[in-house]
Amino acid sequence: MAKDLTLLFTEQFERCKLVSTEMVAIIAEPGIKRAHVEAAARAAKSIGAGAVVLEASGLSHPNLLPHRPGAAEASIILAAAGQCDLVVDLTEGGLIHSDVRTRIVGNGKRMLFVAEPADVLERLAGTPDIRARVESGAKRLKAARTLKVTSEAGTSLVADISSADLPITMQWGYVDTPGRWDHWPSGFIACFPRDLSAQGVIVLQPGDILLPWMRAVTDAVVIHIENGFIVAIEGGGRDAFMLQDYFDSWRDPNAFAVSHMGWGVHPMARFAALDVYQSGTLFGQEFRSAEGNFMWSTGANRFAKRDTPAHLDIPMHSCSVQLDDEFVVRAGRLQ
Repeated sequence: MAKDLTLLFTEQFERCKLVSTEMVAIIAEPGIKRAHVEAAARAAKSIGAGAVVLEASGLSHPNLLPHRPGAAEASIILAAAGQCDLVVDLTEGGLIHSDVRTRIVGNGKRMLFVAEPADVLERLAGTPDIRARVESGAKRLKAARTLKVTSEAGTSLVADISSADLPITMQWGYVDTPGRWDHWPSGFIACFPRDLSAQGVIVLQPGDILLPWMRAVTDAVVIHIENGFIVAIEGGGRDAFMLQDYFDSWRDPNAFAVSHMGWGVHPMARFAALDVYQSGTLFGQEFRSAEGNFMWSTGANRFAKRDTPAHLDIPMHSCSVQLDDEFVVRAGRLQ
């Protein structure tokens, strides 16, 4: 049985170096994650810190545009959150891909997104070892020029990562420095390759996971990528049809773009969790973090100034990842 949720948040806030002189903003939506909201508030107060719950509907919509209903209320709430020291995002879908996150973190605030159930938060809590794995991987990414992904199923993808200012995402599950965003729980490294540089073929196979759909691939899908964009999807099964239909539905060429890619390092995270937990209870961070997985995404890339609400994360098993000539993952095993 998982620890009490308030205790989990208290331990997490201690990892985030929350102190009694600080203020915590908890961003929430009506009726969403009420146990998490209440536990976070109690945990902050148990440390002696102040806590304020800021609530509005529709905050986690991927396109928080000025003309959308409720945007005025959202702006007021987000301005208030920006005055706090630690911002806890408990919205339904998270503010991950909105400029809200950019504005808050850009002002030097610590921001933490939390979406998983209590036992996942406990089992996959961040540790210094996971942080060291992530930082080591990021250092290797920074020094490399080419990222190559292969698999026995037929994946063969190459991307240019030689940019001196290569955007790198490092997630180890807690925020203990100013201007940092993270997702509790986490354990992965990802980069945004030079835009339009990805070339090759990705072959999805049974067991790979489609997020946020929260389901496993059931038959092989061959995805052809040219100049950073998906140009063809092949396969005679359900998955190929559904992916093609999904991308087509946006009527937006940017939906077909390749975005970030990287690998997981968390030794306690498992793909099997998809079938162990009740449907609808997970957000999918376990699969993104699973040790030795290769994860890539489609759609939005703020570094390339490419905005689109279309976005998929696809963690894959049994792949090999090379940085130049060095394997960091070999056949799904972290090196």
